[in-house]
Amino acid sequence: MLYFPMLHPVTLLISWFAFALALQWMPVAWLITFSLLCLVTAAVVAAERTFNLLRRSRWLFLSLAVLYFLATPGEYVSGFIGDMGISYEGLHLATEQIARLLAMLTSLALLHQVVGTSGLLGGFHWLLSPFPWREATVVRLMLVLEYVEQRRPVRWQGWLMPDGQGEGPKAETLTLSLPGFQWRDRVILMVVCGILLMVIRS
Repeated sequence: MLYFPMLHPVTLLISWFAFALALQWMPVAWLITFSLLCLVTAAVVAAERTFNLLRRSRWLFLSLAVLYFLATPGEYVSGFIGDMGISYEGLHLATEQIARLLAMLTSLALLHQVVGTSGLLGGFHWLLSPFPWREATVVRLMLVLEYVEQRRPVRWQGWLMPDGQGEGPKAETLTLSLPGFQWRDRVILMVVCGILLMVIRS
């Protein structure tokens, strides 16, 4: 975990949400640039988390590639690639979706590395405060993160069982504490919202 005493975990979490939302309106050139930038930064700062997250998402990347390559109508690419049914439009859409997913996953690994598991859980707990089911959601998220970090196998049925009956890890006590918001957090959130509005309107 990296230590950034100047920023609140909720500030970083909201900033990541805004970044993930802004990716939906970015052109392909920007998506490729940001995805490569996030990938290189995450590989340096959070190598293990990034590798684990991308390895577990490999089938999702492959599914996106196959779906857009082979199921997008348009002008076929010249050569044997076109003979396989791949169009220029399919290449464009596949590149766009894969770059967007890569940017989201690598930036999420960076976020997790910066705030740590406790900061991530505390941030979600704070953001979900209006909802009565926030406790169960945060506990489930904690169990998922614990399994991902420790890389222990579990069958999917274990997550659907009530606590104490499934094969998943048993949560005993979860204590979350967050620092108070500072003026710099409010400034950063206003800047993030302003940039997001600019990206959406452009």
